Amino acid sequence: MTRHPFQRMRLTTLALPLAVVATMATSAVAQDYSWPDNIPPEAKEMMEPMPLSPRGQAVVGFPEGPPASSPDSITFTDEELQTLKDGNFTAAISMNVMDAAWPQLQVAGITAGLKEYGIELVAVTEAKGQPATQLNDLEQLAARQPDVILSIPIDPVSSSPVFKRISGEGIKIVFIDNVPVDMEPGKDYVSVIASDNEANGYFAAKAMAEEMGGKGKVGILTTVYNSAYVIVAREAGARKAFAEYPDITEVDPAQFPGTMTGAYSASSAMITANADLGGIFAVWDTPAIQAANAAKTLGRDVLVATVDLGEDSAVAVANGEIYSIGAQRPFMQGMAEAKAAAAALLGKEVPPYLSVAALKVKKINLLSALQEVTQEPPPESVIKACDGECF
Repeated sequence: MTRHPFQRMRLTTLALPLAVVATMATSAVAQDYSWPDNIPPEAKEMMEPMPLSPRGQAVVGFPEGPPASSPDSITFTDEELQTLKDGNFTAAISMNVMDAAWPQLQVAGITAGLKEYGIELVAVTEAKGQPATQLNDLEQLAARQPDVILSIPIDPVSSSPVFKRISGEGIKIVFIDNVPVDMEPGKDYVSVIASDNEANGYFAAKAMAEEMGGKGKVGILTTVYNSAYVIVAREAGARKAFAEYPDITEVDPAQFPGTMTGAYSASSAMITANADLGGIFAVWDTPAIQAANAAKTLGRDVLVATVDLGEDSAVAVANGEIYSIGAQRPFMQGMAEAKAAAAALLGKEVPPYLSVAALKVKKINLLSALQEVTQEPPPESVIKACDGECF
């Protein structure tokens, strides 16, 4: 999902994403590290992808959201793959943030996918979370006349006219996670590719509710900017899970601004206001860690569930501070985005919404899940925190 704070990098060549990959957090394997040997059945079962939620974000032509399709629904013949390699196609990426694992893995996945199809990546920009900066970035990218631009829009309103104009110039658009307003799939853009955020929220909240015995009070910790589709979907998934338990009661949600200090304060206020609060669902992992810290400071036994998995949240799971996570798979999502771009360049019909299945995460399968997300061996910090209890 969109992360804060944002950073921006200027136009670069293909070497940039390779550098991004190289600068990801270094992983180390402890000498006594025996995983992935003898993984128990429970951990293996947890690694099975969840069924896709039926629909995505409402867009033009699909008021209830387009039906979800798997990236596996797109296939290529040997002849089509050769056409891609012979086509001298070019692509560019407009990102909102590059200072966290999620966007880095997105770009790494796109880069790997484009390389597989013989498509040259000519530029990557980042807008430091500023809509106006992204609009300028898009103008610069369009001036290079790539065949396709892959982008995660920051402001769905102000970016729409720019994306429409670029599309009208014959440049294909593939969206990441979010679609600007008044844009029609198959006409103004190729497709939107997103993690199944509703399923991620559903699993994390349901696992927490089950651990609570299906009864008690729960609260949702969310951002004040909770109109973004990924946040809406995560909250909807969590509430869907809570609704399955008649004895689970949701207290008033706590909202925080962009800062994690605000997340800590909002969590503290919710915990203090509800003496019998049993669980908190946080809309992503960084505020979830703050919720766990607040509960610890207040001496309260409160379960925490969230979405997104990185090194810090993995350590929190290993330490028992976060109970359950519905994880995105950003590298695989990036690969799917490149696949959609390649299909569009061939003139193939692409489903309007491609969904990447949610990944269930608890302590039992933490190491396997973290490797699936990061495409790297788990770092020593996580292995040490697991103390032989994660697989």
